[in-house]
Amino acid sequence: MMTTHPSAGVQKRDLHVGGLGTSASGALAAVTEPMHDATASWFVKARDAARDADDFVHGNAWAALAAVALVGLAAGYLLARRS
Repeated sequence: MMTTHPSAGVQKRDLHVGGLGTSASGALAAVTEPMHDATASWFVKARDAARDADDFVHGNAWAALAAVALVGLAAGYLLARRS
């Protein structure tokens, strides 16, 4: 499939999926479909984890604050020790 760019008089070969032909576009779909499914499942898991964390923090604000403070103190101690 040959296309012409509106601002150029030169024809270029079309490299998008429609220009690859049926065998190459099938192979491309075989690679991209599992990646799309994995991305969708990762997004759902991340959204659920964020909701769970939000629910925990709303229910246990002081415990969450203490946990964050302890992690911050530990990180500060380890980073100061390295120098």
